[in-house]
Amino acid sequence: VYHRTSRPLDGQGGDYGLKTTGASIRFGVPFTESDTVYFGSGLESLTIEKGDNALPTIYQDYVDQFGKTSTSVPLTVGWTRDNRDSALVPTKGLYQRVYGDWGIAGDARFLRATYQIQQYIPLNKQFTVALNGEFGWGRGLNSRPFPVFKNSYSGGLGSVRGFEQGSLGPTSNDVNGEKLSVGGPKKITLNAELIAPFPGVGNDRTLRLYTFVDAGNVFAEKQSYELSELRVSAGVGLSWISPVGPLRIAIAHPLRKKPEDKIERLQFQIGTSF
Repeated sequence: VYHRTSRPLDGQGGDYGLKTTGASIRFGVPFTESDTVYFGSGLESLTIEKGDNALPTIYQDYVDQFGKTSTSVPLTVGWTRDNRDSALVPTKGLYQRVYGDWGIAGDARFLRATYQIQQYIPLNKQFTVALNGEFGWGRGLNSRPFPVFKNSYSGGLGSVRGFEQGSLGPTSNDVNGEKLSVGGPKKITLNAELIAPFPGVGNDRTLRLYTFVDAGNVFAEKQSYELSELRVSAGVGLSWISPVGPLRIAIAHPLRKKPEDKIERLQFQIGTSF
């Protein structure tokens, strides 16, 4: 059972809120040492709330057509295979995840799928190459568009570093003509890192330096995956398994950008790799 209120990130812009109330149940069934199947379902109600300023046009159009409150009954299925030597500081192994989400009843009818793959390759006892790829797809059902509030986002730590969090991809104007980032159901994220221990700590893997190259973007439902639209960045960073959880700091330089992109070279995150 859950209730949450979310607002757009600074990089997305806009003044609105999404209030979500629901209940769900999920089961994970391991069938080999490294493979697990997940399945579950739930009931969810989401309300789009306008702030002091106008909604993005795409949100206002959705409210005008279907109302400000949508209900859904999502059915979820998934599979993971994890052969990594560590979930927090892996140095070798393969991780794969497939996840599907089907809105089978209610106002919001949609299909959504995600595939992620990570490969860790040890070069020696100190250096590791880490590769990550994530691909997302979604579409609306019953002649309805994909629910805008289910969109994926790109930009920032966890996707393409060097760009403001969640700022890449499709935009929608508000009534004042301001462009707001609204994400999309289609997503590509590609990351490559070279990881090394911090100087002076030996083989301690809790404090590490890394260099990276990122590429990615998100796309609208009716938009094709366009490699020419991928943003690319490179940089260096520091990761630390601290007492409060994994911390990551990155300094990035965009290699492929457009004039309208929002740049943020120094970024900080609490969370695992990629």
